[in-house]
Order: sequence, then C-alpha cells, then structure tokens
Amino acid sequence: MLCLSLAACRAEARPGVSRVWPVMETMMSAAGWGADSTRVAGALTAAYDSVDHIASLIQRRVRIAALDSMRREIRRRTGVALSLDSIAAGYALDRAALALAGVVDSALLDVGGQYYWVGPAEHPTHRAVGVPDPDNTLRTLAVVDLQDGSVRTASQRNAPRGAARSVTVLAGDGLTASAWAAALLQLGCDRALPLTEGMHAICADSSGVRWATGLQNRVSLPPPAVRAP
Repeated sequence: MLCLSLAACRAEARPGVSRVWPVMETMMSAAGWGADSTRVAGALTAAYDSVDHIASLIQRRVRIAALDSMRREIRRRTGVALSLDSIAAGYALDRAALALAGVVDSALLDVGGQYYWVGPAEHPTHRAVGVPDPDNTLRTLAVVDLQDGSVRTASQRNAPRGAARSVTVLAGDGLTASAWAAALLQLGCDRALPLTEGMHAICADSSGVRWATGLQNRVSLPPPAVRAP
C-alpha cells in the first residue's frame, strides 16, 4: 500500500467529481476535474467499466497480449516468473486512463493501492507520495515526487534478513510500474538495484532506503525520530 497525500491534489479551479467502487477483490477510487462535471462523471464510470472488464478477463483466464508480453520480458531480464494477478491492476489502470482522455483536465485513479495520475501536459504537476514501512504502516520510509503516470509499491511484511521489504516503482504506465515492483521485490535490494538503470525505483530493506539515480532530488527521507528523555 502507498500513502498518497490527497491534500497535495490541490483544489482545482473547477469542482472535482469522485467515485469509489469494489473491483478486483479490492477497491477502486477515482477523482477527476474538468469543465463539464457531467461528462467527467461519465468518464469516471467508463474508467471503472474498463477495470471491471479487465477483471472479468483475468477471472476467466482469457489471454491478454500486453500482460503475456510483459511477463516474458520480466522473465528474460530478471528470471522472475510473475503471476497475472500481480500485474493485472497496473494494466487495468492503463485502460481506465484511456477512458478519461479528452474529457478530464486531470484525474487520480487508485486500484488496490496502485495510483495513476493523469495531469495536464502543459502544466507539470507534483504529487507527494509516501512509502510506508510494511511492518508499521503508520511510519513513512520515504516520500517521492510523482509527476505523472503510475506508482506502485510491492511489499513484504516481516521480511527475512537480506530480503527486500518494499520496492516502489514510478513509470509512465501502470503495467510497467506493477510488473517491475513485483519482480524487484522478489530479487531483493542488492540484486534489484543494479537492474534499475534508467528506471525510477526505490528499495527499502534492513540496510535502509536506496533508490535509482533517475530519482535523484525527488526522494526525501523523514527526519529521525526523537526519543523522549
């Protein structure tokens, strides 16, 4: 799970429309802004329908070319075999974002803790995303600046020594973010980080929080806790 500061989604000049639905054995939330709130509401419903359709295909084990291709690529590059369930939400978010194109000025989608930010291309935006400690979700391990696209954290509670506790990946699309987060988590930080050149990835384990060079100046660590005397 990720902690996204919704306060960072500043009040737009236009009123927002928000919706929440159960889907993919989790919850989907969506908020969108645009000139016509009725059209925005319709686009959010279409986004949900896209996610629900993908969920139906996955449940019926219908082959989806994009998912098969990504699984083969991850296996080739890392040796990790990913399940469909581990990457389905990312692909569903990509399809949902397509349903919003041309209707919303900006939108925030969330399926099961994976986020997809659709922002105006002419005005770069910044959203603060907190990466929680899997063993204590009230504690934030790091905060990363999400500018567009999707962010996914895969985590392992009470990880054995040397294993990755959590891996967060930011990418321009949801499928890439979900697939690489799941794969890198299985590898552990020491093996994963050398593979992240050109990627935006953060890895946390017993050695601390480390990130790929592409995220330089976009990650901040919380100040150390001060013990009471």
